[in-house]
Amino acid sequence: MCYKKPPGADGKGGCPRALAATTRMRIEPLPEVPTVAEFGYKDYEVDFWTGVLAPAKTPKETVSQLAGWFTAAMQAPEVKAKLAVQGLFPVGLCGVGFAALLRKQCDEFGRVIREANIKVE
Repeated sequence: MCYKKPPGADGKGGCPRALAATTRMRIEPLPEVPTVAEFGYKDYEVDFWTGVLAPAKTPKETVSQLAGWFTAAMQAPEVKAKLAVQGLFPVGLCGVGFAALLRKQCDEFGRVIREANIKVE
């Protein structure tokens, strides 16, 4: 997909070129684009994610069933196609893996907030 940029001072327009993926792994539609980690920043990762959460005491069977439904929906070709148009690529991380992602991001953002001495106003 390429959106034409408006002509610049030189009068030339064109497609932007991806330099690196900010995710841990290369992205499916642009397999030739390296990740930032591949450029030597091994701990660099910035992901956008959307998730579905359930109350803490939801029965495991219910959570498992919901996870199955959502995972199947995210892998359906028509859903993947609509997401891809928006630059979104489903991974389908559920349960313990998703909980670990949430914990990791809370820890990382908390550290950044503390180190930068960011305060609520």
